[in-house]
Amino acid sequence: MASIVHRIKDLLVGLPAVSPLVIPLMLRNPKRLPVFLADTYRTYRAHARLRVPSIEPWELLGFKGEITMKLGENGLFAAMEPSFLMMQLVAMLKPERVFEIGTSQGRSTALIAMNTPPATKIFTLDLPPESQVPSGASDLHLIELARKELGIAFRDTNWSSRITQLLGDSEGFDFKPYYDSIDLATVDGSHTYKFVRCDSMNAFRMIRPGGVILWHDFESMRSEYGVSRFVDEMRDRHGFKVYRLGREQGDSRYAVMRVDAESKKRLAAFAANPSTF
Repeated sequence: MASIVHRIKDLLVGLPAVSPLVIPLMLRNPKRLPVFLADTYRTYRAHARLRVPSIEPWELLGFKGEITMKLGENGLFAAMEPSFLMMQLVAMLKPERVFEIGTSQGRSTALIAMNTPPATKIFTLDLPPESQVPSGASDLHLIELARKELGIAFRDTNWSSRITQLLGDSEGFDFKPYYDSIDLATVDGSHTYKFVRCDSMNAFRMIRPGGVILWHDFESMRSEYGVSRFVDEMRDRHGFKVYRLGREQGDSRYAVMRVDAESKKRLAAFAANPSTF
């Protein structure tokens, strides 16, 4: 029932983007119709300059110089622009310690690993395969996939020794050993607002000054997703400099923030008392 409600909401959100292309799409593949409308609406917002300002990796980091990137290895390749931008950012940042909330098959984990120095330690957290699905979680099909193929993209690779697979529900997981020690934190667990907020608070605790926080699936128009809502609150209510990673007309699906010493203090204060956010 909940999925039907969300599908109806997705259709309503996308109504301003309706075009004649909807009719043949609806006839050929009705399940893709809500996604088509949401993506078209996002394009409309871009042209209307209603989107969050964009920033490219070199601008965010003040990077000047050359980098060497690996676009693929061991049969895994970056197939989309969002992954390329994330990999570019990682190659420039050269993080010593990375914490990823939301492993799934480990594709992003592997793409990060292949573009970080050999000494980089990567920690990635996901639900134990045998655990119950948390109440209010999104993307149940991805949770089921992770039960069968958790971390499959980096298993038995030459980076696997640098990757630590952690198991637990992010709502109750003990993040204390990682406080103030992470250079790159990625929030990519369940995408409902409740979990995005919880996972972000833990990212605030873990990130150290100079580090970067990434939120995946930003700007998705799916009604069950809360990533955009949370990022909008950070920008509009609290004045944090959070950007859309990419070019002005691009579509990276990542929101990004570089954390300096002052913003770290503010983030830590919110994490200590989330009700003030």
